[in-house]
Amino acid sequence: MVNHITDRTALEHIITNMIDTVTESKEEIVRITENSANEYSLIQTELKELTQKIEFHIQESERLDLLVKAAKNKLVQVSKKFHIHSEQEIREAYELANQMQLERFLIQKEEMASQQRRNDLERRLLSLQDTMERADRLVSRVSVVLNFLRDDLQQEYSDMMKKQEMAISVFEAAERERRHLAREMHDGPAQSLAHILIRADLIEKTFDRRGKEEAFAELHELKRLIRGALVDVRRLIYDLRPMSLDDLGFLPTLERYLHQTEEYTAIKTRLNYRGNRARLSEKLEINVFRLVQEAVQNAIKHSKTTEIIVNVEQALDVIHIHVRDHGVGFVPSMIGQESFGIVGMRERIDLVDGSINIDSEIGKGTVVRMSIPIL
Repeated sequence: MVNHITDRTALEHIITNMIDTVTESKEEIVRITENSANEYSLIQTELKELTQKIEFHIQESERLDLLVKAAKNKLVQVSKKFHIHSEQEIREAYELANQMQLERFLIQKEEMASQQRRNDLERRLLSLQDTMERADRLVSRVSVVLNFLRDDLQQEYSDMMKKQEMAISVFEAAERERRHLAREMHDGPAQSLAHILIRADLIEKTFDRRGKEEAFAELHELKRLIRGALVDVRRLIYDLRPMSLDDLGFLPTLERYLHQTEEYTAIKTRLNYRGNRARLSEKLEINVFRLVQEAVQNAIKHSKTTEIIVNVEQALDVIHIHVRDHGVGFVPSMIGQESFGIVGMRERIDLVDGSINIDSEIGKGTVVRMSIPIL
């Protein structure tokens, strides 16, 4: 009884500290949201001023175009009839034409700088808006955690421990998934969209300055970037949850995934499946698929291989999986905590009471061997 009270007191102390920490985190997120909102408002004001400035530059540029044209015409007329004009008049006409061209060049340069600044601010607005939305969602999730900790504080010790562990596990898993997705979005579609925007601006300038042929060449490059961004988005959607897994099961989904991987990456894939083809449980199917997916993605990102081979052998009580590449290899003992893919695989394999072994050697490729019991 004394031990139970001591344990309960210790648990309540831990939970209290957790509540304080999460509350502070929530307040910090709220501060981040407020700061982002303030910055958002300031940028909107600057954007409004920039828009007015750009409109003025456009009007001024059009006005100077007319003045440049008039100055050039006058210079042509003076040059043709130089015998009836003095040297002073000819020099003044020439200097006027040069002055008008210089003023037009400067105003156009200011206009381009303002447009670039406007584009940068618009991208920053999108980033801030995304930050505020994600912060709002995170505040809601943190509030759920706070309510959970506060409302269940008086429950039995064993129930509290189970629910606490479950909440923390879910929270950390969701946070890891968000970080992973954020990295994928930043390195994939976000970068591609930024390049597309730059290319679009470049096409406009190329068409004006160099003609339509070079503009068409830039347009082809823009289409390539768009196709790449579309591939990244489709891959992210598929990574979130392949719908075919629910409808068709593990094997058809794996076949489709490897086929798409080969199309998107130009890396040859081969699937060898032996044994029982009975469907697995829903929990096992998604975890086994994610394990194979992560092993394949690691090979794509790091191995520089030209071929990935997936061997699956399904018995009545266990499923064995080997994912092999013939890439550059690495030293397994050098794997650290920063190796997110491999660490995630080890965590997932623990969830299904499986085992994983990674064999690799520099210059000889890598083999990931996994065994998962079928319960």
